[in-house]
Amino acid sequence: MAGEKKPSGYWVIFIHGGAWRDPDIDSAFASATVSELRNSPLCRSVEGLASLNYRLSPYTDHPTRPSAADDCNRNAIHPDHLIDVVTGIEYLQRRFKFGNRYILLGHSCGATLAFQTITEKLALSEIHGMELSYPFPQAIVGVAGLYDLVLLRDMDPEPPMCQKFLTSAFGSDEDIWKDQSPVSGDYQSLWSEGRAAVLAVCREDEYVSPEQSNVMENRLRPWVNQSGRMLKKLVLGGHHDDCWRLGHGLRTCIEEALALLLDKAEAE
Repeated sequence: MAGEKKPSGYWVIFIHGGAWRDPDIDSAFASATVSELRNSPLCRSVEGLASLNYRLSPYTDHPTRPSAADDCNRNAIHPDHLIDVVTGIEYLQRRFKFGNRYILLGHSCGATLAFQTITEKLALSEIHGMELSYPFPQAIVGVAGLYDLVLLRDMDPEPPMCQKFLTSAFGSDEDIWKDQSPVSGDYQSLWSEGRAAVLAVCREDEYVSPEQSNVMENRLRPWVNQSGRMLKKLVLGGHHDDCWRLGHGLRTCIEEALALLLDKAEAE
């Protein structure tokens, strides 16, 4: 969804949630937010918009669209989801050449993937042989994000829901869960391009505890303390998916990220 070209503007790239496996949530999750952004006074600062799809993990007991064993798009396991996300970013960079002037926004497990584009880039290159050249974003927005996967399982409001989808997405080795959790990232050394992070929670979230945002804030604090970087925490109204179904919540998050980046640019 490319907009009118404004070389000084920012791209916004969306990554959907759905516990790495829900076929009912895909790149179209951003549609309501895109409509909302058209009415935003900060819309003029947006150069382009994109929303990414990725292969899903098995969901054999989905009530209406169970996954089949022979469906290559619905039998993914880490790092398949992340490979698809970074491949999408690489494509957009080749075509539109916006460099680091972008905001990466992820909802739920999309927030996990957003931070993994930083923490796992080297592993994707060295272990999986990918030739990756994408610059890191100036800002990441995590909304109702999953940042500590073991903690997520331990605080699961509907046991054993999290155990099932985490095993489906990452396998049964909990050391991998810990290693792949965004709270394990060394952002001080890895994300030098970063200028701002926004962490948002949903007030009536029925799936994700605010503690996820709290532990991620603590992990980012040393990065924030370097060179005047900025961290904003938001509380959005509604349930886990209301922020994107209605669009208002994600619009608010994007506006906050844009405001932080614009203020930072003016100060430099």
